[in-house]
Amino acid sequence: MQIKSAKISDKENIYKIHTSAVKEACKNFYTQEQIEAWLKNKSPEGYIEAIEKNEMFIAEENNQIIGFGHAIVWEIVAIFVDPKSHKKGVGKMLLQYAMEIAWKNKKVIKIESTINAEKFYEKYGFVKTKESSVTRQWIEIPIIIMEYSN
Repeated sequence: MQIKSAKISDKENIYKIHTSAVKEACKNFYTQEQIEAWLKNKSPEGYIEAIEKNEMFIAEENNQIIGFGHAIVWEIVAIFVDPKSHKKGVGKMLLQYAMEIAWKNKKVIKIESTINAEKFYEKYGFVKTKESSVTRQWIEIPIIIMEYSN
């Protein structure tokens, strides 16, 4: 398994992983209405800007994309793993890569975590700072604001 910068040609696979991961990993934590609102306006084109800014990266195994991440200084924007590759260390590798990018400020890394991912991030030293929500399609979606500092 290797981590490398995402290319524009990866946008379709990133989109598929993102939507399938949300539908599968979040189904026991969010309502169907919340999941549908979350994903409603997602499209492969929505990843282009972050890819062009070199903020997105992929986990690849046997020439297949099995996960992706998005990070900038101070913040991990996203970590998603193909549900078929859950519990295989993909998320850990993506998180470590994202932390290297986000940690360049040497102070704190922030993440808006889904409810289902809170324990994952805690395992790697992130601490919950507050409960919050985002609104998509007029539907409130609960999230956990977390931080990592050393």
